[in-house]
Amino acid sequence: MNIFIIGPWWVGKSTSGRILADILQYKFIDLDKEFCKEIGDITAYIPAQWYKNYCEENSKLFYRLLEENTEDTIFVLSSGFLVHENLDKLTTKHKRTIKKGLSILLLPSESKGKSTEIVVERQLSRGFGLNEERERQKFRKRFDIYKKFGNIKIFSTDMPENIAKEMEEKVAKFHKKT
Repeated sequence: MNIFIIGPWWVGKSTSGRILADILQYKFIDLDKEFCKEIGDITAYIPAQWYKNYCEENSKLFYRLLEENTEDTIFVLSSGFLVHENLDKLTTKHKRTIKKGLSILLLPSESKGKSTEIVVERQLSRGFGLNEERERQKFRKRFDIYKKFGNIKIFSTDMPENIAKEMEEKVAKFHKKT
């Protein structure tokens, strides 16, 4: 079975997901890291090739990795994977695909305001030269979309080890229900 971890940048998807993969003894794939390894640095690729091209290449990479990896795998998906603006066909395909596995949404809080503050502060602290107001607007718009997804929803700013443990417990409960 595949587990898809979804959510915005800088919420702990990769770190918690790697720990969860170790606990469950699943293979682990971080889509952003695979993109950087196979195609190029995302922060350089998007300005040079445009965001639409990044989304399309990222999608091709995901489906190739999904097809190549037949064992139980945890996929950490890119922050925009389900919320690409103006790419409805692509996001519709992604949404159908993650429904074939188990998805875990990770957000810092159920509150849009609190989540916005936490995520944007973390983004700005990374020094990528992002525009604060633009990032706030983008996150607020995406927040409601994110909240629609996830068979399991985790709202936490706890340590990654504790988030992974909560994920493990909720995955076990989910399996008992199905």
